[in-house]
Amino acid sequence: MTTREHAEAAMRRMLPGTTRWAVIAAHAAMWSVVPSAIWRTAVGVGIPLGWTQEHLDRERIPGFGTVYVITLSVLSIAAASLTIGLIRPWGERFPRGIPVVGGRRLPIAPIAAVAMIGAVVVAVIVVQSIAHWSSVSGFADRPVSFWSVLMLLCYLPAIAWSPLLAAVTVAYVRRRTAYREAEVASPVVRS
Repeated sequence: MTTREHAEAAMRRMLPGTTRWAVIAAHAAMWSVVPSAIWRTAVGVGIPLGWTQEHLDRERIPGFGTVYVITLSVLSIAAASLTIGLIRPWGERFPRGIPVVGGRRLPIAPIAAVAMIGAVVVAVIVVQSIAHWSSVSGFADRPVSFWSVLMLLCYLPAIAWSPLLAAVTVAYVRRRTAYREAEVASPVVRS
């Protein structure tokens, strides 16, 4: 299967009215956190990636720091993956197994609010990380070494997560609102 065929198959699995750019942006948001998660996990499992023993000790790796960086990696990928729910059917309905509300459409406003709050929180974290990069990176003493540049390249895509999430959220609201307005304009008559 070619790349084009994969893209076309992915578009067929999306909800009606979902724009191609929103699909691309949602997937890009999810993948934007993967390189930094790989970096953190590698360090967490004992691959030093240029960090000095002193820095590893300060970060408590191995030990609590290992649990922290691996948990952070898993949670960041899980949170970024929720962006896909803004373009896929599973993000629009309560699971059928939930009593009373199972199978019903999720309300637009709370979903959009949580997504936008997430985008703002991620933006704040990114800005804080950039502002304190020399102390966060572990390479303050050698900012242009191979390892520091590699780490920067791994973390750079994460900068895109917040604006991509915000853009996909706006597309979600527009699509869902248009769908709701169309539903109200032409109600289905049930017998």
